[in-house]
Amino acid sequence: MILSSKYPYALAETLYSGQAFRWHPILNGEAHEGILDGVRVRLSQKEDGIHFSSESGDSFDVGFIKKYLRLEDDLQLIYSQLSSDTYFTQAKDLYEGLHILRQDPWECLVTFICSANNNIPRIKSLVKGLSETCGERIRDQFGYFYSFPEPVSISEIGELGLRKIGLGFRAKYVAKVAESVVRDEIDLKSFRFLEYQEALTELLKFPGVGDKVANCVLLFSMDKLQAFPVDVWIKRVLRENYLNDSDEPIPDTKLRDWAQIHFGEFAGYANQYLFHQRRLI
Repeated sequence: MILSSKYPYALAETLYSGQAFRWHPILNGEAHEGILDGVRVRLSQKEDGIHFSSESGDSFDVGFIKKYLRLEDDLQLIYSQLSSDTYFTQAKDLYEGLHILRQDPWECLVTFICSANNNIPRIKSLVKGLSETCGERIRDQFGYFYSFPEPVSISEIGELGLRKIGLGFRAKYVAKVAESVVRDEIDLKSFRFLEYQEALTELLKFPGVGDKVANCVLLFSMDKLQAFPVDVWIKRVLRENYLNDSDEPIPDTKLRDWAQIHFGEFAGYANQYLFHQRRLI
């Protein structure tokens, strides 16, 4: 099946830009394989669009993958809104077509808790171990794979079990978040319908979730395109290119507020382009 978009789409840049951690290249890099909603999915980009296939065939909800890839995001509008920013324009010219993904909020929350003081290869390794230990083992035509574990599965293995996988200090937080979601019957997807500040407040109640992780979850799974995660890379970008000659120094705790005012309603898109560029230079 072929998925088309009216707007530029750079599939590889999008999948490997530090938003999601269960994609990997296959067929000598010509295609990409990931696990979405308990189904193994394969995507490849060709001149006529993004080619999509899965073991489920036509029974898989194509609308789901379209929403996941955010094919509907009007990049031309986003670019025009941010065009006055020279540094963003440089990043856009390098990675034109990079989209924000719309991920499952539970998976996004856990993976970004795992991202604390970590690099992308290590995060992918932890997510793989977590899925193989706690997720459902599923077989398709390509062999076995594992779904991302549900909260109850993670709560049952507990902190000790998560430490054995290698989560380290993150194990405590992942275990407590899983317990909280199960105990309080929290539907994280419902946070998508809250206003940005209200959803942020709710996420910050979870153990191990600070402003950076909360904004990652809001941006990559909850449709809050004004969210602006501030990690070490973004901090460097802002300090080096925007605030290096500022008359009034802005503390780290206020960098997000400054950036959201500066970049406006699509601050999250600006964030992802700046992060991707700074991380790779």
